[in-house]
Amino acid sequence: MIRAVLLDLGGPVLDEDAEYEAWARFLRGALAAEGIVVPEEEFAREVRVGIARCDPNAHLSAVWSFVRPDVDRFLRIRTAFREHSRALGATLPGVEVRPEAREVIPALAARYPLAIAANQPVTVLPLLEAAGLLRHFRWQHVSEGMGVAKPSPLLFRMVLDGLGVKPEEAVMVGDRLDFDVHPAKLMGMKTIRVLVGPYAGQEPISPFHVPHRTVPTLSELASTLASFL
Repeated sequence: MIRAVLLDLGGPVLDEDAEYEAWARFLRGALAAEGIVVPEEEFAREVRVGIARCDPNAHLSAVWSFVRPDVDRFLRIRTAFREHSRALGATLPGVEVRPEAREVIPALAARYPLAIAANQPVTVLPLLEAAGLLRHFRWQHVSEGMGVAKPSPLLFRMVLDGLGVKPEEAVMVGDRLDFDVHPAKLMGMKTIRVLVGPYAGQEPISPFHVPHRTVPTLSELASTLASFL
């Protein structure tokens, strides 16, 4: 019996393509400042390679491929990138709620307790509230406000404890095999992968990275959840 649905935000609910493009522009600029000019498509190709092999941060993996074996260069760019990412997180420019999420989330909330399970800054919560979606979640905390981030099992335990459900009674829905599917399966949860955004290019690197179900968008989520009953 499904007693809770944990939902990732970036990807399934939020279109973050503009943010990823901003990351790539910044990092190509940082590389250029180090004297390394990388064409846009070449950098994008390296990011896709990192995503496919489930690198935790494919953009930094791409940077390393261009600066290796120079650790000092890598650290300078990584430090600047973290500051840039924090600045973007304060305003979330270009991040939008997907149209299907506006329809699916209220309908799901009428059938299942919903929880946010997302690596996000707290600034994402007003975005959900403005879209009329935040009120549909019984657990409304994100990683920044929880002090822990995926793929740590602690984030999932905190969410499950907050809802009062066991792992085997919950389903994790997300776009990443490494941050959503893998840790949730290890804990005994059911998993559904949503094939949206850049992480649709991830390839499973272990049996625990293979989701129980896969859907192209959130629009197919309700019928897929019913298949677990």
